[in-house]
Amino acid sequence: MDALKDIGAYAYPYAALATLVMILLISIFSITVGKMREKHGIKAPASIGHIEFESANRVHLNTIEQAVIFLPVMWIFAATVSDLYAGAAGALWIVGRLVYSRGYMEEPAKRHNGFMIGFVAFIIPFFWSLYAVVMQLV
Repeated sequence: MDALKDIGAYAYPYAALATLVMILLISIFSITVGKMREKHGIKAPASIGHIEFESANRVHLNTIEQAVIFLPVMWIFAATVSDLYAGAAGALWIVGRLVYSRGYMEEPAKRHNGFMIGFVAFIIPFFWSLYAVVMQLV
């Protein structure tokens, strides 16, 4: 363990933990899509069919879409402002995606609360990081 500390492996533990949980969440959503595909007899490469499958597929794909923009922001925030707060933003984003998933799977129109939680988890670190980066340039 001391060797890992020497190479900086623990520089951003909260952001790293949030990232790993996000990857786990995306993997779980992927498995759910496969289960829905099997349950409803939807053969690949089809992406339409039963509403339960389509909802699971959209939850998975939308989560990937959101992760692509959230992850860089979270890591820039960790590096320029605070690893702890970055990890907290990551945790909030994960909660938002879980709320989003639950709402979407129940009724697609109920996905908005989860989206808004994730949006807040994104927008605050985004602008705070932008400010921190600009201040380093001036």
